[in-house]
Amino acid sequence: MCKLKKFNLHHSLTNYNMSNNEAVQWAAEADNNLARNEILTDDEIIRTVTAAEDDDEDDVTPVNPVKISHSEAGAALNTSLQWAEEQNFEAHEIMLLRCLRDHAFELKIETATQKKN
Repeated sequence: MCKLKKFNLHHSLTNYNMSNNEAVQWAAEADNNLARNEILTDDEIIRTVTAAEDDDEDDVTPVNPVKISHSEAGAALNTSLQWAEEQNFEAHEIMLLRCLRDHAFELKIETATQKKN
């Protein structure tokens, strides 16, 4: 332990009114805590952390995103647009929602046209 830490510990203990029994009990608890903690080398710490990260990767389940149709997007954007208008959003925000809705509608028409051909 470095001298500064020893001084701080000694200073803390001398300025704290602790009876001998309390000091002995505190020291015994500190010894018990140290005995329960395993002392690891740097390599052991790295292996432990790496193994924990590997275990976390096993818990990951692949996500298969649900494909949202152009019709569903258009309906959602219509609802969003109606909500934004009711909430008195700024004009540029409403225009953005309209632009997105119109784009979803164009994609829907384009997809329908491609399926017919």
